[in-house]
Amino acid sequence: MASTLDLYIDTSTGQLVEGGSVVGGALPTLTRNDSYTLRLRLLEKQTSGLYDDIDLTGATLKAGIGTIEQEPSSGSFKLSINGTTSSAIPFNATAISVYTAISNNVSTVALYGSDTYGSYLLTATQPNTAMSFGSDAFTLFPTSSVLVSTRRNPASGIEAQQVVRLVRNPIVYADTFTTTPTAGQIALTLLSTGTTIANETYELTVGQDVKGGSFSLVFGANATTAIPVFQTAVSVQNSISSGITTVTANCSVQDNGKGGYIIAFTGRLGLTNVTTDLTLDASGIQFIPFKQTVLTINTAEVEDAFADSGETTITPTLEIELTQSGTPKTVYQGDVIIRKDLITAGSSVPGARDSYYTKSETDSLFVEDSNTNVDATNRKLYNSTGSVFLDWQNNVIGTGATVLDLSGTAVTITDGYNLGLGTTTGTKFGVSTSSKLAFFGSTAITQPANTNVVTGLINLGLLASSATYGVLPSSVETLTETATINYGTLTANTTSAGNVTVTGAATGDLVLVGLPAAVSAGVIVQGVVFAANTVCMTAINATTASRTIGSASYRITVIGY
Repeated sequence: MASTLDLYIDTSTGQLVEGGSVVGGALPTLTRNDSYTLRLRLLEKQTSGLYDDIDLTGATLKAGIGTIEQEPSSGSFKLSINGTTSSAIPFNATAISVYTAISNNVSTVALYGSDTYGSYLLTATQPNTAMSFGSDAFTLFPTSSVLVSTRRNPASGIEAQQVVRLVRNPIVYADTFTTTPTAGQIALTLLSTGTTIANETYELTVGQDVKGGSFSLVFGANATTAIPVFQTAVSVQNSISSGITTVTANCSVQDNGKGGYIIAFTGRLGLTNVTTDLTLDASGIQFIPFKQTVLTINTAEVEDAFADSGETTITPTLEIELTQSGTPKTVYQGDVIIRKDLITAGSSVPGARDSYYTKSETDSLFVEDSNTNVDATNRKLYNSTGSVFLDWQNNVIGTGATVLDLSGTAVTITDGYNLGLGTTTGTKFGVSTSSKLAFFGSTAITQPANTNVVTGLINLGLLASSATYGVLPSSVETLTETATINYGTLTANTTSAGNVTVTGAATGDLVLVGLPAAVSAGVIVQGVVFAANTVCMTAINATTASRTIGSASYRITVIGY
């Protein structure tokens, strides 16, 4: 819905002047999601007590609706200086928290004014040094701005100071105003052509934007003198009779009840088609110099304001600012009520009210025999043979005896009943990798990742936690140890051996050796379980030259059988 909102403002007092859309000094209530053509008439009261329109040549206008100096209610912001941006600072941060975020660039941060948060005074680290912070509103809610202004410029012995303020944005804002068109505000229209049974008749309409001046009526080569607008019908008729000699008294003029006139040719010009047109010269008319813009009450900020208030109406402030010769002036501030709308985009015609089944209809549709299939006392439903039942009182499903127990936090299936699954598409346990699953009373986890098979099975509860596990076919355990062995220097075709204790190792078990980063060429290192709990580690120099192995760490893994 679009409508016109006409405001007459006394710029000398900042008050609304009665007229236009203002009734009893109050603005009309606006509605969310509607658009309004805001038309402003800016007046100045003269010593005579009358109002004159002020000259708006070269002037600019701004209109905003919002809450003055109100801080955001959640979210965070950031400050930046010298190419460095701070971490996110909470909307209600203390001065200490702000200082912590930007401490490398300021000496102190203090709350500014009487606010408990949202306004901060920043002081530079040293005198006579410029300081210029940038800002980012980041996640502030409702939609807000971070305003940074200079409080004190740097000088010798004086540190620069800047003020940072968090301020909610206007929920509605407009800064493009145009002069209201006047076309059609005063017009002369032929209502009926003269016939043998009707006089030729015109209507002169005068719109509400006409404020004064004069007009002339032209008939062929003759015209009236200037007729002041808002004259009586008798005065207009006399002006026509005296000014247009070809018409003289052969016309009548009556009020049309809307500030205009009905002009009819009569006498010798009556009951005939008058071939000469009556026309209007409105060049002398003066119009109210309205400046207009469009206010749209469906911004995200409007939604934020309603969300923040939790009410069906909000009462923000309407502000009008006039700038002349580069100097801004607030010419009006006042409360305006905005209400929520009911009909919005996507609204649809409600369906017919659903009917309700009677007990007899319910019994006939869902129960074979209300006498034998329903146990109202124990709140049970039975099938036709009485072998399967739903027990709503105890939250169980059964076939003679309880099969599925839903009464606790776990769904319990009675012994002897299995869970059958389909053979075509199959059944998923967990529909994504973030679904949680566990077995045998373990804590449910998401799909194991970046871990070995044994650990994954233990975490799922499919394998009991123990000291050892077999990982190869028929193996019963896997043992592993690290040991530091110094084989020293081996002469050509010689060996050196050392024993390492691996608890649980038995003769016949498989030994895997993890070598250090580098082993001399031609040297073989191997292990064998030669006694219970003991692995013999042997280094073999199979070359014809001496080889120095020295001290190194070895990984010894035993696969038990």
